[in-house]
Amino acid sequence: MNIHAPHREDSSPPGALLVLGSGPQAEWEPAMQRLAADGPLLFIDDRHPSWQRPHLADARTASLLEPRHVAQETRKFGADRRIAGVLHFHPAHTRAAALIRQEFGLAGPSAAAVEASTLRHRTAELLARAGVEHSGTIHADHYDQAVEAAHHVGFPLLCKPASPRKRYAARHVAGLPQLAEAFSAATAATWPGTGTVIEPLLEGIEATAYTTSSTSGPRLVAVSHATFDLQAEPAVIPLEVVVDAGDVCAPAVEDVALRALAALGHDVGPAQIRMRITATGPRVISVATHLTDPLACMLIEQATGIDLIAEAGACARGQTAGNETEPVRLGATAVRFLQGPPGLKPSGTAALASLTPYATLHPYAAAHHVGPLHRNGHLMVSGVDFPQCVARLRTAVGQLRTERLSA
Repeated sequence: MNIHAPHREDSSPPGALLVLGSGPQAEWEPAMQRLAADGPLLFIDDRHPSWQRPHLADARTASLLEPRHVAQETRKFGADRRIAGVLHFHPAHTRAAALIRQEFGLAGPSAAAVEASTLRHRTAELLARAGVEHSGTIHADHYDQAVEAAHHVGFPLLCKPASPRKRYAARHVAGLPQLAEAFSAATAATWPGTGTVIEPLLEGIEATAYTTSSTSGPRLVAVSHATFDLQAEPAVIPLEVVVDAGDVCAPAVEDVALRALAALGHDVGPAQIRMRITATGPRVISVATHLTDPLACMLIEQATGIDLIAEAGACARGQTAGNETEPVRLGATAVRFLQGPPGLKPSGTAALASLTPYATLHPYAAAHHVGPLHRNGHLMVSGVDFPQCVARLRTAVGQLRTERLSA
């Protein structure tokens, strides 16, 4: 992977890109480096920057769940420099980003598209109206409605915040006895007044379509497939993500993804469409009018040659009307997260020596919370295609476990 050098003031384009929030250094630093190479970065997060500092022109702190506070800090930035764009990755920061775009007249997805994708049940309504197959989400403002919806969709099911304020807030519900606790957890994780949703647990392959702009409209760049960590039940936490440049599901996924974006009115900038590929075809679960995972974007670049992070930054700055770069078949890439119950220790550097050349271990300096689990690192693996990549991932995981036992 090529990592660009940090931005230098003497070659900067006018205006700065404002980035809202970040995550663990091992997962996020390549994306911050990439963005900093294209212009000065401003940064707002709940905490003061640490590893991010070398990539930033300036930084401030504010609760990213309080859009007005974020806008207030952004105005302070704007007093002595021009803000050219705003970029975020966490879905809960969408409202803050939208307010900043409105106040500063910045480029980005339309207000209507953002609103349509922010509320899960609103997304489902628009998809149904356009004839796009979707997950069958039912909105519930209170517990009695959740019970009624549960009986309608049947168990097992998923209970989710209608508009999540934090990641990994969805819960598997096996039967009625578990619904009350799941509903309470989802309600605590949703934006006030937006309620929760009940969704059938669809059988099939989990897939996420990544799109970007072109002169002819959105186009598919890549498809990722995720499997989930059984340790996290009833929470839904990804364990592995695989990207194959030659994904056999791409044609079916592309058709549904582009129709979903059309239904929501999104036609500028990157987007993600999550779906299940069922026996009757793909069904859309959610649509994000932004990128949500920088690490997945790194996988996509390795597999296809398309740099979605750089494209997202350019679109946010209003520099790109449409990118015509065609994906190049470079193979497949995958990530396996090293996570478990609280107290799990980070992997030692001794494990590095035992991994094969196609696998790299990225231990974290400190464990990172993901729902009920702690994540302390990840494995990245490359291969020719999906089957080889998954087989190599299993081999690397086995070698890592052997090294841990012998350490």
